[in-house]
Amino acid sequence: MPGDWQGPPLRIGLVTPAWPGSATANGIASATAHLAGGLKDLGHQVTILTHHIDAPYDDPRVIELPPGRLTLVERLLFRLAPDRSTRALMIRRLLAGARQAVDRHGIEVLMIEESFGWAGTLARALPVPVVVTLHGPHWLHRVRPGRPKRGPDARREDWESAGLQQVAALISPSRDVLDRTRAEWGLPQVPTTVIGNPIHIGPPAPPAAAMTAPELLFIGRFDRIKGADLLLAAFSRIATAHPTCRLTFVGPDRGLVQPDGSVLHLAQALDRLPAPVRNRVRVLGQLSRHEIATLRRDCPITIVASRYETFGVALIEAMAAGSAVVSTRVGGCGEILRDGETGLLVPPEDAEALAQACLRLLADPALALKLGTAAQADVAARFAPQVIAREVADFLAPICRP
Repeated sequence: MPGDWQGPPLRIGLVTPAWPGSATANGIASATAHLAGGLKDLGHQVTILTHHIDAPYDDPRVIELPPGRLTLVERLLFRLAPDRSTRALMIRRLLAGARQAVDRHGIEVLMIEESFGWAGTLARALPVPVVVTLHGPHWLHRVRPGRPKRGPDARREDWESAGLQQVAALISPSRDVLDRTRAEWGLPQVPTTVIGNPIHIGPPAPPAAAMTAPELLFIGRFDRIKGADLLLAAFSRIATAHPTCRLTFVGPDRGLVQPDGSVLHLAQALDRLPAPVRNRVRVLGQLSRHEIATLRRDCPITIVASRYETFGVALIEAMAAGSAVVSTRVGGCGEILRDGETGLLVPPEDAEALAQACLRLLADPALALKLGTAAQADVAARFAPQVIAREVADFLAPICRP
């Protein structure tokens, strides 16, 4: 029987951006797919509500949200405030899908991320409890300090803050994001817990850190949050000190907003590097989950340069592959990685520290292998889908069936 409680299996609805998510590079889609698998393995019934289908699947409990259409008023409003119109449309789509999940599959609880405060409207309209998973409240990604006073960012923060006050419970992937959100917005007096995101654990395989080639890997967007500028600054130092080290950059180019408001893109940033450094950077763009998993096995060292991470999906994926990880000590990364045991942690905003930690691993393959091996075992013990699914089911049970 799943968990430590008695009763029939839970009937859980999960909202995801894409299903089955195999062709979508999205942390929420990946986490939802792994959680759904773990819950099913434990005997629970899972209904998926997805924004779109990205690959073939054979699950009978999948509901693709109906497309919907903007009303005449919303089309007129779209010119002035497109975020208001698209939010209204998305809420109608979610409500239609959630009602189908209740009527067809009898779901007892619905789990959804906090985005745009959708959860608050669903909680008021549905006959089942709505539980929010804090994948990344928008306020955590402010470019400038302080709460915005007007515009789309201000409205989104207001929607998300208000939405959290309506739900039945909250799950956060890290203690850091839960505490920071409570301090910023205040949270309702509802059950809360910290449960990490699950990661696929494949068959036993040699750790990636066993590879001796001087290859560094970065998986993430080219933007400020993921620390792309810090990464390139660090690699410039690494390449100067190490004659053969190479960097592989995987992820979409969102651009870095500059102080003057202009946007610096990846190709421009690379052009600013000296040619001997630039020529050792391989840019692969956005890849599928399968392609990334294959690539991880060939890169012994992974860099996480983020300025903030609510959890750190790229981090645990690297650890699961047995890569030796150098990560900034931010958000969930500082809770997952144990410095000197399962990886190396460095201060945020410090390109020199990133470079020195990578050079340390390049000079000491035995240390890299030790960290990668320990990381691989640690992730399997803490973040395997069945482990996380059991924690989620135990938390949801009294909310569904008080």
